[in-house]
Amino acid sequence: MSGGTTRRLVAALLILHVLAAPARAGQRSPERTRQRPPAVLPCSTNELTSYTGKVIGYGRQVGRTTLRIRTDWDTVERVTLTHPGADDPSAKFMIGGAAFVADDWSLIERSKGVLRTGVRATAWVCSNGETVVDWERPAP
Repeated sequence: MSGGTTRRLVAALLILHVLAAPARAGQRSPERTRQRPPAVLPCSTNELTSYTGKVIGYGRQVGRTTLRIRTDWDTVERVTLTHPGADDPSAKFMIGGAAFVADDWSLIERSKGVLRTGVRATAWVCSNGETVVDWERPAP
């Protein structure tokens, strides 16, 4: 190859590398890109979206629990679960893909209604508003 051809080839490769950088930056590891919805969801996968990430806002009151999730895709999503007449939303919670039980509260809350720092979850939201939250088990 002549010097001019080599320079043009290097320049073309550099341009391709720069153009591909935004696509590479947005890539997530394979285990984070696709999740299997829990079987307990009250809707089909065609009527479903999910938000996975760090829970940065949490409010629990009678009849309603609200989460704000900073997703792994750098968006902030607000999710509201309704549980009419009940103070306990755990019927709409899972943890690590399994049923949520009374002992699991200590894994996500420091005290009643106060979320632990750094807790992560996936909110599965049906188009009709029904929502199930699958909390990630904290690392040991």
